[in-house]
Amino acid sequence: MKKSIVLGVIAAIAIFLSACSSNEVIRVGVPFTDGITEGVLFKKDINDRASIVTLRSILHNETEVESFDRLSIEPQAVFTIDRPEDGVQEVRRFVWYRDNGRAIMSNERNVLSHKENQEFFRLTAEQTQELKEILQTDL
Repeated sequence: MKKSIVLGVIAAIAIFLSACSSNEVIRVGVPFTDGITEGVLFKKDINDRASIVTLRSILHNETEVESFDRLSIEPQAVFTIDRPEDGVQEVRRFVWYRDNGRAIMSNERNVLSHKENQEFFRLTAEQTQELKEILQTDL
């Protein structure tokens, strides 16, 4: 029984590792608004394969929620998972850290935009801590 569990875990890790192409990068930044324009100032790139696998695991287990109107206007962090050699951005998340140790993420920056394709996701406190460790959002 234990052997099958261990083999299952090893197989899952192997699948995650094979899903991560060698040219993936996590880009970490902070949003800005200067009164005229708004955007993201990317401050670092993370190429560490273990970080990419862990981040993909967090994203795989995020919980989708309807909407969050009580979030601060500006997210505290932004990250993307990119394949620069292919010119592809696979994932983009804006992150709002909550006082309760959890985080809310969205694929769109503006909480109040209510765009048709806007999605919101909730992380557990444990997932949020893992995310902070990967992003090191004390930028």
